[in-house]
This record gives sequence, structure tokens and C-alpha cells, in this order.
Amino acid sequence: MVRRRLHMNGWLLAISCWLLAVGCSSSDGTEEPQPTVLTIYVYSPEHPMMIRSAIGPVNPTAAESTVHRLQIWIFESGTGRLVGYLDTTETENSLLNINEGATYQMIVDDDFAKDKPDVDVYVFANVTSANCGCAFDKNSTREQLKNANIDSGYFGLSPLFDAEWIDNNLSHSLPMTGVLRNQPVVGDAPALRVGTLGSVATVPLKRAVSKVRFVFANTAGAPALTIKDIQMNAEMIPDTEYLIPKDQTLSYNTISMSLLSSPIAEVESVADPTVYVYDGQDGQTYENLINNANLTVVGPIYLRESDKRLTGTIKYAIGDGSDQYGDYQMDMAGDFERNHSWIVYAYHAGGGFLQMNALYVKDWVNIEVNHEVYNW
Repeated sequence: MVRRRLHMNGWLLAISCWLLAVGCSSSDGTEEPQPTVLTIYVYSPEHPMMIRSAIGPVNPTAAESTVHRLQIWIFESGTGRLVGYLDTTETENSLLNINEGATYQMIVDDDFAKDKPDVDVYVFANVTSANCGCAFDKNSTREQLKNANIDSGYFGLSPLFDAEWIDNNLSHSLPMTGVLRNQPVVGDAPALRVGTLGSVATVPLKRAVSKVRFVFANTAGAPALTIKDIQMNAEMIPDTEYLIPKDQTLSYNTISMSLLSSPIAEVESVADPTVYVYDGQDGQTYENLINNANLTVVGPIYLRESDKRLTGTIKYAIGDGSDQYGDYQMDMAGDFERNHSWIVYAYHAGGGFLQMNALYVKDWVNIEVNHEVYNW
């Protein structure tokens, strides 16, 4: 069998059925029919975390990418009958977690092989009660999976799920999901395939959350820059989030919430903080610039996706001066959908205030930098 590398904005699952290579024999020496096996190929992408589509993707950390538990349900589209279920934690040392593909198999019954009804495929990775407040198993119905949501106590504004949480919960990591609906099954048993004769069906598996980082810099020789608080405004982050995206009416945080666990007494100083203002690079190049600099970073903070234009306020002081406030905001609603990354860069280049810059990208080539907050 030829291995194909597939790339999309998320993990990819290529689904097909094949005949087991080794036959079985009964006690009287006659060969028994070989079962029809559903073989599932899971691929990890090279760059799955998006900034904005026009800027390009950035590499996630290993902790953000690792699949610890993989669950797959296949249902008949019309009836909702469960065709098969797979649940495995044997992923730690598999090719799945080193940017290659891993293979999983599922036997389907004779009725399914004969009738070949359209199917729905649901895939959950790292969905546990420890990081979502919910758990599912082979008895979970399609409706339960369709309506599953991240509980209000997880990946919201209180408590905060940050890099420290990731480090302390490496066996759970970030939840990821994907779904494929109303897909035809083609071929003849025992060799069937979901999709068409010319193309294997694929389903993207995305992280269910996004992340934000706040990056600060002061100018060498300038008075000390103190960050006293970072607030996210009210009505920004949903109280819950469906694991499988769907149209929904949501409620949001009703009050402004802090994203800073304790004040930053003195922000790191550099010779020229304007070097770290976005200047048209692709996403990964800019990410590398920030990661390799000696700057003060708050985050990453992992939050449920939001359809809002995120806004908030940074409280700061320069030298012995009084408290000041600077507003930050995303360019537009929808920039914080799941599996996206956002950086707010604020710096003091002299004078009596903190500067923040925004990036607005219309498409791959039209870049306009003229707003008050840096976001990507």
C-alpha cells in the first residue's frame, strides 16, 4: 500500500477499507471469510496552528500537538446506528506524534458491508473530564457527540489555562475534534472506502481552543516599565463551547476579567523595541523573531474560541508615574476562531505612553498597518 502525505489546516484522517493480508482457517481446514476492516489513517500536519489565513500558519509546541488519546466513532448517516468505535491511548510513540501518519483498524459487520450506507465520522482527541469537564465512550450517541461542549470551568477566563497548566497536565493536553458527515461508501466488500473511487475522504481534526500571548518591551535607558494588569473586556469569551462547531446562541463573560496572575515589576529592555513590530513577514518568521528575543511574555493563555472582536485594557506605569491605561483589540470579529494564535505586542519607545500596533491583512498581498493594536 502506498503511503500518501496529506496536508490541511488540522490533523487529517484518510478513511478506507481493506482486506486483511493474512487469512483465517477453520479447524476443518477450510478458509473462513475474511472480515471487512475499516482502516483509518491519521496524519499530523507540519503547521497546524493558524494566525490569520492570509499570514500563514505557525508551528505549535509539542505539548500543543501531542495526541494522548484518540477516539473515533462511525455512524450510519440516516439511522445514526453505530458502525464502529475505536479508543486508543497507544499514540505516545507512534508516527502520529512525529508529523507522520498512524494506522488504526476497525471491523465492520456484514450488513454494513452489504448495504454501504452513507456514514458520519466523529473524531475526538484528548477529550477528557480533566480538560473539558466531559467524557465519552463506545455508548455515546451521535447526538451526544454533536452536542458535546467544553464545560464553563475549562479554557475560560477563570481559572486560566496557560503554559503552566499544560506543563502540569501533559497527559491530557489540548482537546481536538473533527467530523465528516454524509459521506458515501464505495467499492465492494471486503474492500470498501469512504469517499469516491478516485479520492479517499478526509476530515480535519483541529484544536478546539486558541491561544493569546502578550509581549512587552521597554527601551534600554528609559524609566522602568511596569505592567500592573491585563483585562479582557466583558462579552468576549463564551461560557461554553461546542466541541464540534455548530451554529449556536451563546452567553459570554459578564464582567471584565484579568489575564495577569501578578504584576510585572519591570519589563525587559532592548536597544530598539520597534524591531519586534510586525513588518510583513510570514507567520512563522515573526513567531521566531518574538520567541528568540529577550522580551517579557505573558502566556500563552488558552481560551475557548470566540466569534467576537476581542478587546481589553492594559494597565501600566512608566517610572514613578501614575497608572495609565492602553486599549488592545483584534482587527475584526472571527479572528479568534478555534486553532488560532494571537499576539499583542506593546512597547515603550520613549515618551510617556505605551505603544501598541495592529496588523490588518485583507489577503496574501494587501497589508495595511494603521490601527492601534497589534494582532495576528
